[in-house]
Amino acid sequence: MISIGDTAPDFTLGDSEGGTVSLSDFRGTPVTLVFIPFAFTGICTGELCELQDNPAMFADAGTEVLVVTCDRAPSLKEWKAKEGWDLTMLSDGWPHGEVSRAYGVFLDDLGCAQRATVVIDGEGTVVDAFASGGLGEARSLESYSGALSKL
Repeated sequence: MISIGDTAPDFTLGDSEGGTVSLSDFRGTPVTLVFIPFAFTGICTGELCELQDNPAMFADAGTEVLVVTCDRAPSLKEWKAKEGWDLTMLSDGWPHGEVSRAYGVFLDDLGCAQRATVVIDGEGTVVDAFASGGLGEARSLESYSGALSKL
């Protein structure tokens, strides 16, 4: 997994709305990258609902939240609409897992990203990175709070 103090690799990914988003678009603004394994699964849905329900945590830190998964953009669009989220959902579907690999969170044996979070300051430096104990374990809101306090 990427280390604290590393320069975050830039990327451009398709979003759930048919556009593209680059990390460099946010230069000057902190970014929280939320890597999730699979769309439409219980733990991933629960985690994103918790993030959606706590926008002040991220707004107070001045950070943009970008959700990254290897699922394709049309699936993300449908999942986002079903749940009523306003989160930015990015597809790392092709080349499969390229961004997840760049951040050291791709699980080759499963073909997905691990449940990991990377907090990047406005200059593009990783200030914190953490992962859950496994695909079946959600990240805690307290982990986000601790990471965001380092901005």
